[in-house]
Amino acid sequence: MKKIRTLLLIGFKRNWVAWLETTVVALFSIWVWNKNGAVNVETVLGSETSFFWPLFGPMLISIRYGFASGVICGLMVIAGVASSLQLNENLQNFSFSLSVGMILTLMIVGEFRDHWHEINQKFNLDHDYMRQKLESFTKNYHLLKVSHDQLEHRIAGERVSLRASVNRLQEIALKNTENRFENMRSAFLNIIAEIVGLEVAGIYRIKNGQIDKSDHAVISEHHVLDLKDPMLKNMMETKKLLTAAKIGKDEIHRSRYQVCIPLLDTADNLQAIAVAEKAKFFMLTPSNVALLSLVSNFAADLLNEHLQVPVLNAQQKHLFEQYMTRAEDNRRQFGADTSLVVFVGFPPKYRKALQEVISFRRGADVYWHCFTKEKEPVLVVLLPLTTVWGAQQYVNRIKELLIQSLGDVSMTISALEREVEILGPLMLGKDKKFISSFVQELGN
Repeated sequence: MKKIRTLLLIGFKRNWVAWLETTVVALFSIWVWNKNGAVNVETVLGSETSFFWPLFGPMLISIRYGFASGVICGLMVIAGVASSLQLNENLQNFSFSLSVGMILTLMIVGEFRDHWHEINQKFNLDHDYMRQKLESFTKNYHLLKVSHDQLEHRIAGERVSLRASVNRLQEIALKNTENRFENMRSAFLNIIAEIVGLEVAGIYRIKNGQIDKSDHAVISEHHVLDLKDPMLKNMMETKKLLTAAKIGKDEIHRSRYQVCIPLLDTADNLQAIAVAEKAKFFMLTPSNVALLSLVSNFAADLLNEHLQVPVLNAQQKHLFEQYMTRAEDNRRQFGADTSLVVFVGFPPKYRKALQEVISFRRGADVYWHCFTKEKEPVLVVLLPLTTVWGAQQYVNRIKELLIQSLGDVSMTISALEREVEILGPLMLGKDKKFISSFVQELGN
């Protein structure tokens, strides 16, 4: 029904088709007029038909195409009927009043149609304008959303330097041999705030396995320590870093905290804890959480007076294995792999260079100076959160350092590699079996 109404009310868009339709309708109306014999008012009034059917065609044209087309169609009908009567010598029966009535009717209908068409066009223009505005708004919204997402990823991807974070903590620890926690707690909070965007948080000392409320530092006065919090209890039991980002879709986060951080040293002693009510959620990426775990572990080692590492001697093999175990835990929990490089067999001329290599140690790296079964000196370097590419760059710098220490301009890297065997870079995850068996053979 809607299609029929549309076809009746809306004309063709092509002009030649519209004029062809007008001509055909005019010819048909002339035929109807002549057929009915309605050429005089008296004839019309005396007939059984009470409606002037020839009016229907021009009126339809007037509705479809407007005032001008309707009037032209009506004039064509009147001219056609008058011409046919003239040919039949019956022009005296032509009804002038019917002709005038038809033209007036067509003018009224056509004027109404034109007015309706103008209103319709105005609404269509308004609709098109609003649609364009909506499309523009939608595009701008999506552009803004994409820009916002890119900014979030960029901020989340700008990881705080591990070396810089560790060095800051180490400097504070070296300056303050006593009351280290009191001097380090605020700095540690600031560092982890940079890593994961903490806004409301607190750090507390652990004494005898219990949280010491009096020995603490906070970010924001809105921080509250809730000892009954389920996430805090879980963290104290498991001694693992917990974040709200690990909550599943079907799980309900019932904790007031978004991040719970244990400061667990290499000897598996809980030195302190940090809890945060508010953090920038998009910064809780796996890489940032792994960095947070590593910095927390390093800070815990600094708080332990008996763990002044990370340059280990041959007798501290068990401690190096503990570092490897912790690195493996970080890999399993956060997907952050650790690289390992081994330097085997330093000839006497490289002994001084060996000390320079050790002094080149980066903040979180762990160095173990030991020997093979054949009593060859070995330096094992553990590089936390370091990719194969980063570890290879480290090896290249060490090679350059060894060559420079000799002062021999003729010394080449290939000659150095013949005298000092370099194993690696090895990845703790991929090369775990080889690393474990190799470390077992090392010692005093």
